Amino acid sequence: MKKVAVGTFLVLFCGGLALAGLGQEKPSILEIYHWWTSGSEKAAIEAAIDVFLSKYPDVTVIQSPVAGGGGITMRQVIHTLMLAGEAPDSFQSYPFGLVPYWQAGMLQPIDEVWTEEVRANIPDVVEDMCKMPDGHYYAVPLGIQQAGVVFYNKHVFEKYGLQEPRTWEEFWQICETLKANGVDAIALGDRNAWPLTYIFRTLVAAEGIEYYEAFINGQITAPNDAGLLDALNKLNRMLDYVNSDHAALTWDQAVALVAKGEAAMNIMGECAVGELLIAGLDYPEDFDVFFLPGTEDIYGVSLDVFCLPKGAKHPETALKWLKVLVTPEAQAAFAAPKGFIPARTDAVLGPEFSDYQRASMERFKSVKYYRPGMWSGTPPAFMTQLTDIIADKIGLQRNPAAAAAAIAELQASTEWPITWDLGPKG
Repeated sequence: MKKVAVGTFLVLFCGGLALAGLGQEKPSILEIYHWWTSGSEKAAIEAAIDVFLSKYPDVTVIQSPVAGGGGITMRQVIHTLMLAGEAPDSFQSYPFGLVPYWQAGMLQPIDEVWTEEVRANIPDVVEDMCKMPDGHYYAVPLGIQQAGVVFYNKHVFEKYGLQEPRTWEEFWQICETLKANGVDAIALGDRNAWPLTYIFRTLVAAEGIEYYEAFINGQITAPNDAGLLDALNKLNRMLDYVNSDHAALTWDQAVALVAKGEAAMNIMGECAVGELLIAGLDYPEDFDVFFLPGTEDIYGVSLDVFCLPKGAKHPETALKWLKVLVTPEAQAAFAAPKGFIPARTDAVLGPEFSDYQRASMERFKSVKYYRPGMWSGTPPAFMTQLTDIIADKIGLQRNPAAAAAAIAELQASTEWPITWDLGPKG
């Protein structure tokens, strides 16, 4: 048996207890948790596992996918398992999501995975995001996702004579034109809350790289802060142009609206690329992208990473898994169906990579600034509360001033273990 996908958390949890009862290293088993459940996500993780199994064919990989909330549901599951001493062999996270486990002494440093050869072929910004404040490595990246991209259906734009906006005035005019013609300008699926906050995070970046740096360093503590209010007012205005059923849809269902031409634009990370490609759209013939005014020279770096928890039942196999993930082969195999770019610069972008991904790689190399995505660069407790604030104060109440006051208070009360310096890349 090569791969096992278990359908429910109850079965997975009981199975984990049974394995723990064996009381010894079982190198033929690898148990991993992740939150990839959409079509392109499943294809991507399966491709990475296939590379691993090509090198270690005798290993049985037990996948434990936990859907919901852009990883929020899975993090709750992992938290429960870790506190119970039932850690899996490895699990997916955003980089900063590992900080609480590092602070609690629940992670194993993996410096041996980061060989000189690996470090030479992974950009510094990605390498730094895989370290904890003690300077040691605790994670490996599995592809780079560009955060804050506006995907649009070219046929919809062409039908109404629309061009990519260069200013906010032009952006709002696009929205008004589409609305006047009965078309949803912005596809949103915030059933799990986070996609609305995702747009807000992009709008914070649109205030400029210095403002974004201040925000992820916890320095926006005034409720009347002009940049904060501007971002929130723009977010509130965007809700005037979204699909009426947005609260019932997931993020990938919102992307599907753009793919089918039922909505014009979607503000998302490059996870949307895989969904658009699976839907049969080609870039740039059927869909294209632009970046919100103010973010044109900023690349939002969002990482999915895997780690090694202390107490893993099969630590030697987990180390093999992590070492395979940072190979060019595994990076390329995962990134292609996911719509990402590999974290390794020496990975070959073969014919399975779309023209969009090649363009994203070129943009990654040419932009002036990198910014960590907020889940990659701020404490998870902060992000959870920020998501709640946006969902309530903007999504339900439509009250930017109340949202600004709550966010300023949250910024002031949060402990910020890392200070980011987002100056021009070297």
